[in-house]
Amino acid sequence: MKLGGDNAIHHLCWLFSLLSITGAQAQVGINYGRVANNLPSPSTAVSLIKSLGIDRVKIFDADSQVLAALANTSIKVSIMVRNQDIPGIASNASHADSWVAQNVVHHYPATHIATILVGNEILSDTSIKSSTWPALVPAMENIFASLQARNLTAKIKVSTPLASDALSTSYPPSAGAFHSEIATSVIQPLLAFLAKTGSSYHANVYPYFAYAGNSGQISLEYALFGSGSTVVQDGSLGYRDLLDAMVDSTFAAMERLGYGDIPLVISETGWPSAGDSGQVGASVDNAQLYNARLAKKVASSQGTPKRPGVSIPTYIFALFNENEKSGAGTERNFGIFYPSGSRVYDLNLSGKS
Repeated sequence: MKLGGDNAIHHLCWLFSLLSITGAQAQVGINYGRVANNLPSPSTAVSLIKSLGIDRVKIFDADSQVLAALANTSIKVSIMVRNQDIPGIASNASHADSWVAQNVVHHYPATHIATILVGNEILSDTSIKSSTWPALVPAMENIFASLQARNLTAKIKVSTPLASDALSTSYPPSAGAFHSEIATSVIQPLLAFLAKTGSSYHANVYPYFAYAGNSGQISLEYALFGSGSTVVQDGSLGYRDLLDAMVDSTFAAMERLGYGDIPLVISETGWPSAGDSGQVGASVDNAQLYNARLAKKVASSQGTPKRPGVSIPTYIFALFNENEKSGAGTERNFGIFYPSGSRVYDLNLSGKS
């Protein structure tokens, strides 16, 4: 059969959907970024998401075409307030209400919006330190109040994803601490909000970058869940993989501020399949290993040494390679799929292999 364009991609999706994908399905999601000029239509992207057998997706805005494509699919969707919109939403409750009306009410419940993420890694951008950092929690409060007025807070949570650089110390994991500059001014009010509203802390956690920046001290096996024994002993807790150590350092940092019981979502993690010359560890084999072993780990619900037996919902980055992302070559090669719809590598998200 000769197929072209979106028809070929839909046919591939049908073939992939024949695979049995269970176990990790309920906890593994995908990041659907669109910083590219060659991506397929949102409806085709949704078909690819379905082919992975997962039931949750995160997007980096609240694009109406994407949300329409996700309607009537039962896929849980995390949408995002753009960084530049945070100050206005924080300063004026009517702006928050308009945002919710346009981006949530217009699509819900046909599109299963489950989480509103306010901003993306805003504490990593020092250029908005004065304008946006202090506005983060007030903006979240105004979004929450708008949801509350519509009796939606039991079904839609509000949070914000933060990068690992929010921590000043992460080794050993028990020493985890937030930067003093943000600990009491931003993080403590954020954690209080999450605790009050029953929401989760969303952490973007990339063992790849920790390994690539310190490959002389961190082994590839430790970063790829391949260590057969304890690599880092931290008091009574032993660590066999870098992801656990990074997550537990975040738990320790939250504990230090008096909020040790807040659940955590890994809102981004992944491994690049290619990069520039000299970028260590970026390969198809390593990307496949990382994400397959990650799915197996999530399916086991084993938690971390600090929080054993606690399931951690985890979103893989990313659905596509994105050719317009800036920075090193690895930034454009985190996708499971090429924009054509073919897979960069085969990936079993069942957690069974």
